[in-house]
Amino acid sequence: MWRIRHQSFLKEPLRDVRAFKWWTRVAVSVAIGCQALIFVLVFDLSSLPAMFIFPTMLAISLLGIELAFSHGLRLARSGVYPVKLAVELGPLRGFEESCDGSARIVGELLGADAAVVAWIDQDLQELVPVAAAGFPERWLKTAPHLYLPESELLKHVRRGEVAFHSSTIGDPWFAGFGEWYSVAYVPLVSLDKVIGVLGLMGDRPSSELRDRRLLNSIGIAVGLSLDNARLYDQERERAERLQELARMKSDFLVTVSHELRTPLTSVKTAAEMLEEEEHSAPDSPRGQLVRNIVRGANRLSTLVADLMSMARLDTRELQLDMQPVGVGEVVASACSLIYPLIIARHQTLDTGFETPGPTIVADRERFEQILVNLLSNANRFVPAGGRIAVQVRADDDEVIIAVSDTGPGIPSEEQQHIFEAFYRGRDGGRRRVPGMGMGLAIAKSLTELHGGRIWLESGEGGSTFCVAVQRAAEPVPTPVRVRAGAV
Repeated sequence: MWRIRHQSFLKEPLRDVRAFKWWTRVAVSVAIGCQALIFVLVFDLSSLPAMFIFPTMLAISLLGIELAFSHGLRLARSGVYPVKLAVELGPLRGFEESCDGSARIVGELLGADAAVVAWIDQDLQELVPVAAAGFPERWLKTAPHLYLPESELLKHVRRGEVAFHSSTIGDPWFAGFGEWYSVAYVPLVSLDKVIGVLGLMGDRPSSELRDRRLLNSIGIAVGLSLDNARLYDQERERAERLQELARMKSDFLVTVSHELRTPLTSVKTAAEMLEEEEHSAPDSPRGQLVRNIVRGANRLSTLVADLMSMARLDTRELQLDMQPVGVGEVVASACSLIYPLIIARHQTLDTGFETPGPTIVADRERFEQILVNLLSNANRFVPAGGRIAVQVRADDDEVIIAVSDTGPGIPSEEQQHIFEAFYRGRDGGRRRVPGMGMGLAIAKSLTELHGGRIWLESGEGGSTFCVAVQRAAEPVPTPVRVRAGAV
């Protein structure tokens, strides 16, 4: 016969209460015995009345103690057992593991010989056994499903009530143990909804298996634990699917970037050679076409480079060559790269920093890419005649670079998405700005890879993007290489 192995630490969490009851009985018995002795010796009470009075007093006192402690113990169980269950089930992760643990732990706690956890299939209206304790090892694979509309349990499930059966005759799960066993079916409740049933079987009278209040409390505790475990499994599966989609996206970006790079390099080289050999007037149709080809090829090269950066950041293949650099030098280099675009749009660039400026430990090329992306973003959104400002300041152990503009500002509903990959903001006319929406996402990823942080401050008078990185300690640390995902 298969039985649940009972463990003392689970079986009796109220051992101290039972010990106190035993010592109370002893104290009352001693007190009544002493009282009887005093009456016999002092008041010369005959032995016959004493033999009747004092045993009667002792019996009544012990009965009162038993009734009082039984009621108190019943109330205490209703509070202690669910907490004990929550503590035991808390470390379990996953629905299957939680179901197995619930059947085993509840069976041990209540002294049951067998236990079944069954889940309600809302579509098929069936009780499906998902875990068992005290059964043969392979029983669960062949366990019958219980069709609720044809079962006596239907009314109890609808009402959320415990069902008691004095025998296992006709029971679909416990009949094989013998007809002298009794069975209790406990509804598992979560958020006022019955989500399953816990079946418990015992072969001897047990106050725990007949206590409705206790069983209802246990049903709520187990129901909440299993429902949380089910939601945990769903979220884990969803996260795994998202990770797989992200991996596929990164693989696609890498493949497309590599496939585009070779033909794009050929087009760009050929266009530049044509531009160098072009001897016609600068504004001739042929000259304009050649320059358009060069500009288009350069634009495509930038997009491919952004795709490669995003893919390498996603797959954590990007490595940083961390060297001590002056912030002012890097900012000046980034400003010089973006300055022709600012002049082309008749904008003004204000700078407020010194060179070389405060020292940080960074990959010069990648840190410059952060600033170029921020300046390029400001250049696209600031209208002609607008102003862009770059400020560098030291704040305790941090260096903060602020890129401000006099653009239309970013609405509050867009600010939470502004650093997401492929998200494109709107200009002052509320139109989508051309581009792939990767510049700010790359800037954020590279900033975090440097151990820094990036944030946005925006209002009606424009926007300010701030990048904060740790200032280099003295003496300047030895150069290191950092791989994406290592910080």
